[in-house]
Amino acid sequence: MTATTGRKRMTGEDRREQILDVLLEIVDADGFPAATPRRVAEAAGVSRAVLYQQFGDMGGLCVALVDREFARMRDQFAHGVAALEVTEPSAVFLGAFRVALDALAAAPATWRLFLFPPQGAPPALHARLEESEAIIRAFLRHGLELAFPDTPDPEYVARLVHVSGRELLRMRLEEPENATEKRLLALIDHLVAQASAPEVRER
Repeated sequence: MTATTGRKRMTGEDRREQILDVLLEIVDADGFPAATPRRVAEAAGVSRAVLYQQFGDMGGLCVALVDREFARMRDQFAHGVAALEVTEPSAVFLGAFRVALDALAAAPATWRLFLFPPQGAPPALHARLEESEAIIRAFLRHGLELAFPDTPDPEYVARLVHVSGRELLRMRLEEPENATEKRLLALIDHLVAQASAPEVRER
């Protein structure tokens, strides 16, 4: 038996995932313009012909990456939120932010792709970003209407909450030693408690 026959051959789907993993590493480090066919092929250990067979062209490869990472981020958040056990409606905000922090820790490059869209990003990235933001804003608005039914203009308040949460997640990526999970969760907990205080609710 030769070394070649004794080695398990990579399936087309496994090869596709490997190439996307390599592309994500390159984009995360140097942006989309750095992801040339030659660099991606060499890093993945394949020929450029394999890239084209799998994805058509570099545009198709980049869109495939964006779609995969968007699905991962969406599913991470959706599954985490679905598993939350909260005793009162307002607790969903702290729980959801904890879910986002856990997902970010598990796949920082994925979240960095959408929180800090890299140079030369394809239009598909911005389209997926708009889609994800709309989903989060709808989730926040629903949570506000349940927890704080007297909230004036919940649509715009949800936008403010979304922007604030996104900025905190960016800080977590940019300065992890300063923006610790404990510090960020304590801040969210405090803000939710303040909003839930009777004197605030009665105004």
